[in-house]
Amino acid sequence: MIRTPIRVVLEASWVPHTLCCLLALLSCVPLLWPDLVEPELQIAVKSYAGALILASLVGSAILVVASCVHFFLKLNNLKALWQVCTWGIQWGIAALIFAQMAIEADVSSPFEQEASHHPIQNTDTLHIPSEKLTGPTSLTIAIDPTNYGAEVIEETPNLIQLEQEHEELLSTYLSQSPRWAHATQTDTFYTKPGHVVLLPPATGGIPGAVHAIFRTVAEGEALPAGFVQAAPGTPFPQAEEGQEGVPDIALQLSGKHQLLLAWRGTKHRETACKALNAAIAAIDTRMQGLLDSPTPETLQRLCEGKRSILGNNPELRVCEPVGQYGVYQAEVYANPGREGTMLLAIRDMQSEDKTILRLFSFPAQYSDNPNELFRHDIPGASARWTRDAAVSDVDTIFPHGAPYFAIKAGESHQYFGVTFEVQFSPKGTSGKEADVLLRRNYKVQAYEATPEQ
Repeated sequence: MIRTPIRVVLEASWVPHTLCCLLALLSCVPLLWPDLVEPELQIAVKSYAGALILASLVGSAILVVASCVHFFLKLNNLKALWQVCTWGIQWGIAALIFAQMAIEADVSSPFEQEASHHPIQNTDTLHIPSEKLTGPTSLTIAIDPTNYGAEVIEETPNLIQLEQEHEELLSTYLSQSPRWAHATQTDTFYTKPGHVVLLPPATGGIPGAVHAIFRTVAEGEALPAGFVQAAPGTPFPQAEEGQEGVPDIALQLSGKHQLLLAWRGTKHRETACKALNAAIAAIDTRMQGLLDSPTPETLQRLCEGKRSILGNNPELRVCEPVGQYGVYQAEVYANPGREGTMLLAIRDMQSEDKTILRLFSFPAQYSDNPNELFRHDIPGASARWTRDAAVSDVDTIFPHGAPYFAIKAGESHQYFGVTFEVQFSPKGTSGKEADVLLRRNYKVQAYEATPEQ
């Protein structure tokens, strides 16, 4: 009897199952790493990728059912059971590979994306303000210390070359960048709000963070208290006698600028040194664009960041930088499609009348493309974007133009619930026709000002 092609497939179905698994995994690549695809093609590619994944899974499931029926009709129940087992094992392995791919791609938790699926929250659930901001005002930078050494300080080729060949341009960038320009210059900068925090992944078991600022040190000027002079490419300095870990570092960049780095966390020296190296590399990499094109246009582009992302549901992202209690940053992604004003009201959930604690208004960014969302920084990367409408004296805590804000003055670590509500008012309506674009609840804390403030 001649074996038909269908019979061959049914009796050796592990081969097509494997092909379906491989096709599904390959289709996951543009979903996990969307930057590999041109921005204008991302939506279409993601749609096709999702269809291929669904077709692979459904096709494989139909095939295993057909294979089982084939063997049952031949009264070979063991082989039918074996078909189901091999199918489960193959897709189980594919699922494990996908999970590893998702970890490598650093995919955000689906719970953090709730706002993008449900822009207007109608429950009392309180979210933690730890969402990832992508704009130039963000004071939090993610790092991964895994592949860095712990003996020698990482090189900074971009920073050193900028310092040697374009010192004035570097100075201008550091004085205008929303991320770097507003950091306090006190010796204990890491105890004050407004500095950059480089954060290792929490899943890596690394309890701590690297705090960083740039500082101009004149020739002969003493280093800040507690800092040790160091240079890229040299061994990490040793802690003082009786101390553990690694001391705070003032990294010399072969010019008038120094990069001050302070690790705060575990005293384990290797962990601290690897995190510091990862932080140095991350900061240096972000300077490459300015070095490759040292022009005022590049400087402006770095200070303003990417204006829009692909999407059609408004998003709200709120972050409390690590170690800066009661200090918040926010980004609104929206496209109202017409000229007008957007309003962010932060209301106290515990008061009967939902008292407004903070109020921000800003001109809406918009276009005719329904699949484009524009970034609006709160309180703003530049003064022309955002005006803070004061409803209390809390808006005077931080200097004007600072890319962060407090919600309420008081004792830190005293948490309470607030509602962030974003409204859009078309031009010429005087706020009478405002539409609610976003609503989301967060668990926040008051900001406790120091005596110096």
